[in-house]
Amino acid sequence: MKSKLSSTFNKLRIIMVAALTVFCVSCDKTETTDTTGFILHYLGITDIGPSMSYTLKAPAYKGSTPYDFTITKITLDNESFSNNDNFVINSETGEITVQNTDEMKPGLYNISIGCYSNGKFFDFKDAVQVNMLLAVPEGVSVEPAEVLVKMEDENWWEASAKVITDAEKHVSIIKYEFAEDESREYRKYFTIENGIITFNPDQKDNIVPGEKYVLSLKLTTKAGEHLYPDAVTFKVISKPYNLQYKPKEVKVEKNTAHESQLPTIQGSEGMNYSIKSISPEATGFTIDEKTGKISIAENSLSTIGAIYNINVMVSNEYGSAEFPEAYTVTVVDFINPIDPTTFSYVVPETYEEMEYTIPVAGGLIGDEVIYNFADNNSEAIKEQIEKGRMSIDIESGKIFIAKKNTLAPGDYTVSVKASNVKSEVTTSFTLTIKANPNKFTFYYGNNLGLSPAENYANQYEVDYDGTFSELKALNLTPTTTLNGKNAKWELVVKKVLGGKDQLLETTINENTGTIDFSNAKLQSADVCVGMLVVKATVGDGPLAYSVTAPVFVRSSKKASKNLIKYTPFVIQMNPKTGGRSAIPTTVASDNLIMDFRTNFNFFEVNTTTANGVQPSTAGSIMNDLWVNFYKTTGANSGNVNTGAKKPMSSLDTSNGFDNTKNLDMTLGYFDQTDRSIVINPDMWKSATGEYANGVLIPQVAVSTDGSVPDKTRIIPIAIWFDENFE
Repeated sequence: MKSKLSSTFNKLRIIMVAALTVFCVSCDKTETTDTTGFILHYLGITDIGPSMSYTLKAPAYKGSTPYDFTITKITLDNESFSNNDNFVINSETGEITVQNTDEMKPGLYNISIGCYSNGKFFDFKDAVQVNMLLAVPEGVSVEPAEVLVKMEDENWWEASAKVITDAEKHVSIIKYEFAEDESREYRKYFTIENGIITFNPDQKDNIVPGEKYVLSLKLTTKAGEHLYPDAVTFKVISKPYNLQYKPKEVKVEKNTAHESQLPTIQGSEGMNYSIKSISPEATGFTIDEKTGKISIAENSLSTIGAIYNINVMVSNEYGSAEFPEAYTVTVVDFINPIDPTTFSYVVPETYEEMEYTIPVAGGLIGDEVIYNFADNNSEAIKEQIEKGRMSIDIESGKIFIAKKNTLAPGDYTVSVKASNVKSEVTTSFTLTIKANPNKFTFYYGNNLGLSPAENYANQYEVDYDGTFSELKALNLTPTTTLNGKNAKWELVVKKVLGGKDQLLETTINENTGTIDFSNAKLQSADVCVGMLVVKATVGDGPLAYSVTAPVFVRSSKKASKNLIKYTPFVIQMNPKTGGRSAIPTTVASDNLIMDFRTNFNFFEVNTTTANGVQPSTAGSIMNDLWVNFYKTTGANSGNVNTGAKKPMSSLDTSNGFDNTKNLDMTLGYFDQTDRSIVINPDMWKSATGEYANGVLIPQVAVSTDGSVPDKTRIIPIAIWFDENFE
């Protein structure tokens, strides 16, 4: 399982995959890359159902344009799958079509993708995930199937629909979710709870008048997960509003014809435009009733210096709106054509993963100029434009490069077209993206024999002999790619289990990054885990680059070190896909029983907070997880018990819900057959749909006589969640 690498430059939260791994560290941007900087990323899991066809969008990439795409491997629930034209990839674009799904078994399909970039072949393991669900059960419907939402109504965002089941069909739905669909990112604007679908009030400002929002549902019954495609449509209706022409104010040469740019407007479809009035009154002004484009006939503007304000009326079937002074025309004596020799850009020094504004150089000769990207830009630049990572202001010509751009270090040609009523010219400039000179990686490794060390979390095991002698002897120096650069190092110790002695008084050399445990302590429990987080920063100002990595230490009493032993003891887990830990290498007794206990601590991987959060912490992801478990399972009549272990127990049968028969509805559990730890997929996310990214350090109860464990408690593992782990 690969680790997380991110920088303070960029906060990109989409699944990324790549051919070679990087060092085991955690920062704000996560990626796996090779030395050429080539990255390929598809969007997240897609839910589909039987008899459906679906096309997954072409991947985004960073680096040279990829080509010759091919599917290299497909697995179904981690078993090899024979592809009978079920998954077909476009060799030129990387788009993947899912078809012939009638006979496909339900489950999670992982698709590995190969492609060439700059003459080199890359193979991306599990680049795409498709979740094949069961068909929706008979007798399930949504009422109403279409919800009309009038934005003029007070509290319009409270409009809702509800999932209905036919009592005669005896269908019992135990969990309601929106289906994962990359083409419907707007699903985060909605909520579903107990079958009621409505707007998320915190996202209501993102709802666009006139849009239709079609939602598919993922419904869980005891038979499994079912897809209800296009279950409900929220049709947001509105009269016209927010009419905008750009430019809004223009100069037009005396007695010449003129056309405005097309306006933008919000509201329901079926817009009809008309000129309400012109001040002062004038003739020769018309408007296209369907597009809103304003035209002025030749010889209509005869008075130099005259200013005409045009008031526009727009109507649709839901109402009308007047927009005073929507467009202003000033008559001038002469419009200068564009002199191509004066059109150029001032290009700043540019570095990867940063935002920039590139202005038109001063001294441009030409009036009333409109700017657009030229059609002959490279595919790499066109992709940035299409993805909204690069844009241009049509009035000023300024080019904006967003921080989320995926331009790899290298040279790019950018072409821009400038035009007015008399001329059209094009200029090009070279955009050189430089590698951040402060970029680096580091890791501390492990003493468990895990190799390559950079693929695993930093983790060390020590024996407890009553004096912490092995712990105090630990002296960890990072392996880095600083190559002579100076870094400033800092750490914070996470307060596990209420802040008891758990690596407290650990220090770090701020110049070398060496961690000193000579004054550190761990709890003198049978088995326990401590966690600290190290942050290293190179440089100052906008090019400063920081890397953050957790370090874990596990201590065991020599007398009980063979009770249970997980290797690695830091379990790296993708919360989207879930997974299973390695089977522990040491089990003291065939009658060993294990279960999570009530003490759960979840920590962010940062150096700003020492305390974790618990299920009782209001507003935390742990609280959201506990609330969701009780509401979806109906355990304890839906009343949330944040002090209970039930959401992560494989043994609990209380509160009217038998966990032993519904393990797939828990957040995770111990498999009692081999003591491996299972994390269920797509469970670990907040109420707003954000996946867990952090470390869970739970307390575990054990018994060696086959009884339900309670009194003997240990902390044998840490579970590191990151949605970008493979």
